[in-house]
Order: sequence, then structure tokens, then C-alpha cells
Amino acid sequence: MKIIRWGIAGPGNIANKFAKAALNTEGAVLAAVASRSLERGRSFADTYGIETVYGSYEELAASDLVDAVYVSTPHPFHKACAEIFLNAGKHVLCEKPLCVNATQAKQLRDCAQRNGVFLMEAMWTRFLPAIQEAQAVVARGEIGKILGLEADFCYGFTNEDRKIYKRDMAGGALLDVGVYAQHFASAFLGDEPKSITAVARLQNEVDRHTHVIMTYENGAIANLTSATDVPKPSTGFVYGTGGYIEFPSFYNAQEFILHAGNTTKKVQLPSLGDGFEEEILEVCQCIREGKTESSVLPLTKTVKMLEQMDEVRRQIGVSYPLDGE
Repeated sequence: MKIIRWGIAGPGNIANKFAKAALNTEGAVLAAVASRSLERGRSFADTYGIETVYGSYEELAASDLVDAVYVSTPHPFHKACAEIFLNAGKHVLCEKPLCVNATQAKQLRDCAQRNGVFLMEAMWTRFLPAIQEAQAVVARGEIGKILGLEADFCYGFTNEDRKIYKRDMAGGALLDVGVYAQHFASAFLGDEPKSITAVARLQNEVDRHTHVIMTYENGAIANLTSATDVPKPSTGFVYGTGGYIEFPSFYNAQEFILHAGNTTKKVQLPSLGDGFEEEILEVCQCIREGKTESSVLPLTKTVKMLEQMDEVRRQIGVSYPLDGE
């Protein structure tokens, strides 16, 4: 098995989860980290046994020590940062959302295609065993025709200085946690809703609490909620004409409860670790096989998710400085 050597760009909070998972993933090694702050980079490297630290993303891009780079910078910097690595011939796994809007995502997709390298949005929920088995349950017709879906991903943050509350950092509930609900709906209802209707409560020009209703040609309706100051259970439901699937936590699904006819069954399918391992395995295998996209989460799906979120933001009146670029 070819070992895939990983670099990390931006050693922030989410990068810690990725690093822990990479250490727990067969066929992947952490080879380097890059940070604008060398002190921060060295501290991160010491924590995870990473030998090489770079003080710029350009140095990491030029390194012959890495095959792929995980981009975990804040939202507004995803595109520019990922382009540095794609143009240097490095494969890229970029933290969600891939970009701030669909236009950026299309440009990044084109950049990856020009350079013949792999690119994927880091939406780890798509690769969880519980999610994939639930999709198989639906495909087998065990709960009949799918006509409804619900998903809530809502936090109650108290620190008002967080990036999530800042417009110039592409803040707001939708891009930070609502993106999970959009992907959840896509996994079970597809990528082409007939209509999208959204309402939100805004503060300081970003959405604090957003509700999205999407309808589909087959009559299905999806209800999706995201929030940053209203804590709610992160439940998900997929409703069919013959039963339903209940996720106690849909975005980090380790199990689901199948209600089919008169029977109820709990299906436990824990992930390999913190949930990122399956995603890393997918990327590594795609790179070994010479693929430039994942068949589970191709770039067309990522673009569709951002097109949906662009429409939601249009309706609720949220825009970002990068939207005009």
C-alpha cells in the first residue's frame, strides 16, 4: 500500500481532530504542518509528532515531503489557500464549506482539473458507516418512498468574539453548521430541490438562527435548521411511507433507529475514531487510484450545496465581502 504523506495548512481547532484521525488511519502519515505563526506551528507539530514545520503555505506547497494537504484555514481563505497547493500539484482536502459561495467553488474545481489533482470538500458526515448504511436501507425500500426529512444542527455559543459572528469572516450559522444539514438532505433526497424557502434571525449582518424548507419533485419536503445561539438536539429524521429512520445525532452519526412497519431496531455502526478516519481513507484511496474526485462526494455535489446556500443567503439577506469577487 502506498503511504499518503499529509501536510496540514492552518493548525487551528479543527486541525486537531484531523491530526488525531490521521494518526489513527492506516496508510496515512503526518509529514508537515504550515502556519503563519511558526510558534503555533511548532507547538502543533510537537503535539502530533510532525517532523517538519513551515512558516508559509507556499513553502508547504513547494515541499517534496507531502502528497496531499488538509486545508483548515477560516472560510474566507479556503479558496486562495487551496489554490496554492493545487497549482503546486498537491492533492487537497479542504475543510467545509469548500468555499464561501458556488462561484468560488467552481473556480477551485476548475483549478484542480487544470492541474490534474484530487480535490474534495471535507464533509466527513458523508463517509460515516451509519449514514451509508441508512442510505442502503432507503435504497432497499425498507421504509418506502421518502417524503420527509428533518435535520437540526444548533449550538449555543456564548463567546461573541468568535469568527462565526463576523461578516468579514463569512460567519453565520448556515455556512458553519447548516452545511451539514444541506448535505444530509442531499444524501437522502438528492441535489435538485424544486423550491427553497428560508427565514432567519440576523445580528450584525450574519445569521444566528436559520430555517430552510426545501421541496422536491416527488413531493418530499425537507426541514433544516441551523443556529449559533439556540442549542437544540442535533437530531435527524428520514421519513418514508412505510416507516422512518431516526438519528440521535445526524452529523456525527454512530447509530440510527429504524422504525419499519411494526418493528423498531437500533443499528449501531460506530466510526473508526473521531469520524475523520473514514474521510481520510477515502481520499488516500482515491489518490492511490489516480482519481481527481471522490465518487461519494464529487465536486458537483459540493457546488450544488453551495448553490443552495447562496439562494438561502439571498433570501435571508446575508452577503459577504468575497461574494463580489
